[in-house]
Amino acid sequence: MMKTPILILLLCFLTGCASNPPRESSAIDIESALSGAVILGQPVDMASLPEEDLLALTPEMRAYLATVAPDASPRRRLAELIRAFERREFHVEYDEDSTLSAMETYRQQRGNCLAFTLMMVAMARELGAEAYFNQVDVPPVWGHDEAQTFVVYRHINMVSENTRGRRVVDFNLAAYDPIYDQRKLSDIAAFAQYYSNRGIELMQQGERATAFLHLRKALALRPGDSDLWSNLGALYSRFGHQHEAQQSYRQALALNASHLVAISNLERLYRHSGRVELAEYYAQRAKYHRERNPYYLFYQARNAYEHGEYQRAKKQLRRALWKYEDDHRFHFLMGLTSFRLGEVEDSRESFREAFALAENQGTKNAYLRKLEYLKRSQPDMNPEAPAPTINVIRRQRRPELSDMLGW
Repeated sequence: MMKTPILILLLCFLTGCASNPPRESSAIDIESALSGAVILGQPVDMASLPEEDLLALTPEMRAYLATVAPDASPRRRLAELIRAFERREFHVEYDEDSTLSAMETYRQQRGNCLAFTLMMVAMARELGAEAYFNQVDVPPVWGHDEAQTFVVYRHINMVSENTRGRRVVDFNLAAYDPIYDQRKLSDIAAFAQYYSNRGIELMQQGERATAFLHLRKALALRPGDSDLWSNLGALYSRFGHQHEAQQSYRQALALNASHLVAISNLERLYRHSGRVELAEYYAQRAKYHRERNPYYLFYQARNAYEHGEYQRAKKQLRRALWKYEDDHRFHFLMGLTSFRLGEVEDSRESFREAFALAENQGTKNAYLRKLEYLKRSQPDMNPEAPAPTINVIRRQRRPELSDMLGW
């Protein structure tokens, strides 16, 4: 199952990492996956796909925006709109399960990060400001209960640029961390993610036909998006349509050979149907990617640290840092680990590196609180002492099932 949302894994699948796959049908049956006949009872009528004006504003919203610094420049008007949100002149509560259009987010005063961003992009453009969707690639997180299960987060916010700089508008800007890769997202790509999210939400509610129509709409907008194909596979798998699920996952892998969610789901699908050889092949393929992912190594190091296995934690952190050294969390955990091992100077160096990389003040404050705790507890510390819980500041972002990809 999948968590947050989504990041596309940065590792490329190497064809030499595993033996040749057992025989699968050579051609991918895309048509059966796209038709939805096993769910709808007949091939989908494209005219029946949902069509929403996701950036539309209500008269009430336009009337409100007309009062926002009406004589100022678009840049100043946007700044005033953001201040009005901070003053709660209009309000949105975070609700991870509510993917809504701009007008519905404003009307219902709730929504997830995508809903909030749709609303803010629509309002910013109404004010005459440049505004676009910004994708933040958040690393996958492995669950504590099962190392085979990882959670993927997608995060999206708004960016407005002008000659005077770049402004990020985030649901929780205090926790926004610019360390992760980001890129401009087209309106079409953002709309596809909206329909995919809605499809996932409807699927969880048991609305299989409507869920399919939303996921099919997403693919109509972005047929080359491997994440959307993986989500479609999850829908088919949820309702027992193994052939269509298999074809969807295979298409996701045809578009992105290192798509770990699709790889993992194919392994489960084949194992459930008794095709052991194929299941083992995909299990090995998933293992290959996990064990070369610095964030999986970080997960293992954190788990070892929390169980007092500091030497093992240090070993895994060194491997993670060798692969990727620009994440402040890796360095901070290394500092904690070195401190527990009595390597005080090494711990100071790791903490300094963590603070240098952590650009967000909220993260720095959390680290300072942790260091203050360590300072107070130092007289009683010894190698056998239980480790304190690591405090991690999290973004406002949407958790998903780990066999799906969402925002």
